[in-house]
Amino acid sequence: LTISSLKNFYYLPTFHDMPCKSPRISEIIRSRYHRYPLQGGVYIFMSKDEKKVKMIHNERHAYYLHVKSFTNGYRFM
Repeated sequence: LTISSLKNFYYLPTFHDMPCKSPRISEIIRSRYHRYPLQGGVYIFMSKDEKKVKMIHNERHAYYLHVKSFTNGYRFM
């Protein structure tokens, strides 16, 4: 994972909707968290069981969505 020229990372502790795609996630970030994904931040959220982590960011007019899934017995936090 390489993320260039991005400085702010935001953890979204109450967002757990893993099936969402980039446009819906961006809409939720704007409406629920009052942040603007187009301004260069990286937004991190995880599933309720802490086995899957997603990161979304916008860079050069494109959304990037990174997903990491963990094996049974391992949790991210």
